[in-house]
Amino acid sequence: MTAALEELQRERQRGELSWQRPHIPAVAILRQASGPRTPAELDAFADRLAAMAADATLPEHVRDNADRALMGAASTDPRSPRRGKPYARAFDLLLRLYEGGANDVLSTIFRLDPERGPAYVRDVFERSERPMLCLYHRPEAGYYVDDAGELTTERPDPPECARGYRTFHETTWCKAGYILYKDIVYEAERRTWPDGGGGPVAGEPHPMSDGLPEHVEDWYRRCQ
Repeated sequence: MTAALEELQRERQRGELSWQRPHIPAVAILRQASGPRTPAELDAFADRLAAMAADATLPEHVRDNADRALMGAASTDPRSPRRGKPYARAFDLLLRLYEGGANDVLSTIFRLDPERGPAYVRDVFERSERPMLCLYHRPEAGYYVDDAGELTTERPDPPECARGYRTFHETTWCKAGYILYKDIVYEAERRTWPDGGGGPVAGEPHPMSDGLPEHVEDWYRRCQ
């Protein structure tokens, strides 16, 4: 365990194979692929990893390694090459990390538990603030066009809506909605543009896919 914690201090090297990455020894311990451990040992080690992942005083690569170790320990994907069995407390520890600001673990939370994961992400989505619907300026024509294609003479949007700088894409509402709706959107886009054409053009409103449910369409207009 001491060696695994020390390995987390190392930065990932270019060209490194997946089984050589710094978080893998910690994953093997929590999944008991490196040998059986008592529940108390596993819990103490996992708590140490969670503390490292949440410690803003540590270098970013160390926190990222600890984060990845917990995600790897939690994986239930039958296609995963990871040996051993998932560590049972990983889901709750990842929830704690997310609530503490580790936004990158939300998609893992969604996949980990077929009931609690989607329910949690939906709750995050529903209690998050919905971003504005940005307008698109057509100065040569003297009007603006919103994402629904409607004309307006209102003033331009604030900076976060500027072309190429639509920072609301990084909002919690958009991120959680993507996790919830990405499969629905993918299928709609594949129906709408089966040959791969007709997709978005840089700096223009994202074209609307056909057949999206109303609630998904609203997300699509605001976040795509």
